[in-house]
Amino acid sequence: MAAELRSLRVELAGRDHPVGQAIDEAVAPLLTACVRLVHGGRRRGSIPPGPPVRETAAAVVAALEAVPIAAAGRAPHDVTLTERAVRGVLGLPSAAPRSGE
Repeated sequence: MAAELRSLRVELAGRDHPVGQAIDEAVAPLLTACVRLVHGGRRRGSIPPGPPVRETAAAVVAALEAVPIAAAGRAPHDVTLTERAVRGVLGLPSAAPRSGE
């Protein structure tokens, strides 16, 4: 299901299409939350400066969608890879390895 949703988003992004608009509306709260978190993190200094906040937040959302799809069924690596992708987008250092990695 997630892969199909992602495919629809890629296919219909930026187009005047009812399915694309519905998907954008469904994802908007997550994007808004990420914008707020990135902005706050940069203001506090816990996230380093980088590309504009909205673009960074959109890349975080994309990582949160795409990496779990690509690593589906490969626990616990799916979580580790998703975290690494998001940390990379945000310009954060790698997290300390978890036991078993």
